[in-house]
Amino acid sequence: MYGIVVIGLYLLAAGLAAWGAWRGGAQATSHGPSPYIAGLAVLGHVGWLSVTIRAESGYALDISDSLSIFGLVVGAIGALLAARHYFRAPAAILLATAAVLALGTGSISTVREVTESGWPLAAHITISALAFGLLGTGAVLAIVLAAQEASLRSRRPAPWLAALPPMESMEHALFTVLTLGFIALSVTLLIGAFFITDLFAQRLVHKVTLALAAWAIFGVLLLGRYRFGWRGRKATWLVLAGFALLAMSYFLTKFILEVLLQRHWG
Repeated sequence: MYGIVVIGLYLLAAGLAAWGAWRGGAQATSHGPSPYIAGLAVLGHVGWLSVTIRAESGYALDISDSLSIFGLVVGAIGALLAARHYFRAPAAILLATAAVLALGTGSISTVREVTESGWPLAAHITISALAFGLLGTGAVLAIVLAAQEASLRSRRPAPWLAALPPMESMEHALFTVLTLGFIALSVTLLIGAFFITDLFAQRLVHKVTLALAAWAIFGVLLLGRYRFGWRGRKATWLVLAGFALLAMSYFLTKFILEVLLQRHWG
């Protein structure tokens, strides 16, 4: 029941944000109740997760719980964007995404990765969730921006363009999110290095390799953006490629270990 309330609040906030963006367009000056309802959803999501992932010896995470944690970050970003009236349409997409990611919280009964409590590991989990959420938000914004650009280039632009902010504002938001996500990912990799004693024994070689590849792609993208002004399709494909590798580094390897092999990272 608790989870239904959280998901319902996310969807309600997303619906109100989408309705406001459609009716008022990006130029409307009032954001409406959406950010407040989204804030309640985020707070409820925190409480839901705190109960679900708690274990006697620390924290227990399966794939669905990890997705939910990343959804929490996406939902928080969506709530912040909903407070800016000209970003209500992207906020609606992010809030709906958060609802989907939260849907399976605590639902998979497989081998769970139990981690000991303590601030270093808690910091690693928190910052990694922040990095994934920020870069995942960047992937969503990149897709919206690509659709916006394609529609503007067509002979008959789509009516929904009026609900989006100008492309310059979208690009600024995109690369701000990507920069913050890249910084968080860099910190995550540095902190994670302290927990690695044997890549093969801990079954981390695939995870680390893919994460480093994603880090390199995002680094090249940001360098190209700020040095050479990269934008458009090139930027979109690099964002999506980097995020795909990052998702594979965690969820694909975690799926193989927990669901197929009934193990977890050591």
